[in-house]
Order: sequence, then C-alpha cells, then structure tokens
Amino acid sequence: MESAEFSLEALTRFPLFEGLTAGELEALLPCLDGYIRSYPRNSFLILDEDTVPYVGMLLSGMIFMLKEDENGHQSFLNYMMPGDLFGESFSLRKKKTPAHVSFLAARNATALFLPLGKIMRSCEHRCRFHRIMTENMYELLAKKNGQLMQTLDILSKDTLREKILSYLHLRPEGLQTPPGLPPTAAVAQTVDLPLNKSELAHYLNVNRSSLCRELAAMEREGLLSVSGNRYTLFAPCRKTP
Repeated sequence: MESAEFSLEALTRFPLFEGLTAGELEALLPCLDGYIRSYPRNSFLILDEDTVPYVGMLLSGMIFMLKEDENGHQSFLNYMMPGDLFGESFSLRKKKTPAHVSFLAARNATALFLPLGKIMRSCEHRCRFHRIMTENMYELLAKKNGQLMQTLDILSKDTLREKILSYLHLRPEGLQTPPGLPPTAAVAQTVDLPLNKSELAHYLNVNRSSLCRELAAMEREGLLSVSGNRYTLFAPCRKTP
C-alpha cells in the first residue's frame, strides 16, 4: 500500500486521514484493500465506460472530469486538486453502471483508491481509527457538494466578466493581499490559479479567445492584472472621513 513517493506519514496529512497516526493507517489500509497508482499526463484514470467500485483521492497532480457527447465533443465538468475526491458518486451505487464521464490526468498524477462501501460501513471491531476516517469521508463528501454548488453559481452568471470575478473570489484558498502596499494605493488582492488560460476557458464554458479578450479589457479598465497564472484584482481605496 505504501509507495516510495507517499509514506504513511505523508498520507496522514491528507484530509481523509486527519486525526490518524501513521501506525493507525498501517493497520487500517490493508483492511480496506486500497491501492495507490500513478498516471502520466494526458492518460485516463477512469474512462466513461468503466464501472467505478473504488472512490479515488488525488495525492498529487491534477485531474479533469470530462463528458463526451455522441459527436465526440468533450465538455469540461470539473477539476480535482490533491486531497480532492473523485468517482465517489459512482462508487456509492448499489448497482454498478458505467460512469459516463472520464477522469483525465491534466498533470502527472498519483491517486489513492479505496472501496467506499468498506469505509462507510461500521467496522466489526469498532476501531477508533475507522470511525475517524468515516467522519472525515462524510466531511469531504459535504465539501465536494459545496464545490459543486460553487461551480453552478459561477457558471450561472450572466456575463463572462461576472464568471471570471466570481471564480477568482471563490477560489478555496481565497485572495491574498500583497504586503507592503502604501495606504494610497489601490487595494490589490492576488490569487494563483491552478488552471492555465485554455483550461480556465474550458472550466467557464467559453472559448479561449473570448476569455483572453475579456481579460485584456479588464486589464485596460484597471480591474485586474494577469501574469501567467497569477491574477491581481484592484479596487479603489475608500477615503477615510
């Protein structure tokens, strides 16, 4: 179960195993019959015709959730970062059916796969560490649902500009104010995105040209600046009375 890249100690730092020790994980993971697997960039972790008996948790890299229509056109549904779950909706089903979506490694990726049914069922030994992991899993499932609601909120905005601003403000780590700004300067907040412009365009369901034009217009108007994947937002300072 333990890989050269991810020791048991390293695994305890992921949200699913929060509150567990390396020793408890060593006893728990063989019982769950999980495994770790690595994938090169642009390879599929799960194909749309696959059944999904195990829930995945991303350990490194990034993966995209894609949907392909009958004409072969792929739609970008979501992306996952380290610590995020994927495939949980399909592994929960009693009757195993094809996923109808694919999960693609957008960067070199490593994932841990665990049978969700074994996690959610009470351990016959009533182990403390199994209970903790089950509670963590419920927390992650709730977080995933919240992320889905955020995505729907972003994509429901009327204009591309509103979608961009909504996405930047809803980034999980939030916007950071750079230190050292003089009091008279415009308020600046920065965020480093995991997505490049092509990927961001797919996520916002627009073409890359439209996204780049809108970002350029927002820069000209002094709303933000873009440097690679770093976005800095500006807002006029409020004058104190």
